[in-house]
Amino acid sequence: MLCAALTSQAQREVTEQSLYWIRYQNQLLFSPKLYWTNEIDNRRFFSPDVQNQLIIHSRLHYKINRWDFAGGLTFSWIFAQQPELGYDHAVSEFRPVTEVSYELRIGNVFFQSRVRLDHRFFQEDPDKSVFEESSYVLRFRYRAQVRIPLKKDDENNSRITLRIADEIMLNHTSNTFDQNRIYVSVDF
Repeated sequence: MLCAALTSQAQREVTEQSLYWIRYQNQLLFSPKLYWTNEIDNRRFFSPDVQNQLIIHSRLHYKINRWDFAGGLTFSWIFAQQPELGYDHAVSEFRPVTEVSYELRIGNVFFQSRVRLDHRFFQEDPDKSVFEESSYVLRFRYRAQVRIPLKKDDENNSRITLRIADEIMLNHTSNTFDQNRIYVSVDF
C-alpha cells in the first residue's frame, strides 16, 4: 500500500511524508452477518528507509445489508515520526475503536463511506507501560473509498482489488487537524 500523509502540529506546520505499508489481513467468518478481522500493519518511510509504526488491529464486525458496524482494539508501537532523526525507543499506544461504514455497489465498483472513533492512549513514560501512565486523545476519522475488483476467481470472488481512498482525521485536542491520508492499494 502506498500512502501519502499530511500531518499538522498545532495548525501551524504542515508536513508531507511518503510511506509504504505492508499489511497482512485475515477474516474469520462466523456467519454472513458476523465476522472477525485481524491485521498486522508495518509502516516505513521511503527515504530514508526507517521504521515508522507497527500496528496490530482486531475488530468484530456485524453487517446489515450495506451497513457494517465494528468494534475492537488496536495496539501500536510508534517509532520515528521524522525519518531523518530516527528514533531511540518505540512509544506504545492502546486504542479501543468503534466504526460504521456504508457501501454502495454500482456495477462492478464499490463506493464506501466510513466513520471511525479512535480512543487513543499513548505511553507517557518509557519506563512504564501504556496501562500504567498514558495521555488520551479522541480522534474522529472519515474515509471515502472506491474498490474496483480487477480479477475474479471461478466462483466470482475478487482475488485482486484496487482501492483508492481519502481519509481525514481530527483530534479533540488543541492539535485538531491530525492527518489527511490519500492512498492507493492493490489487495491480493
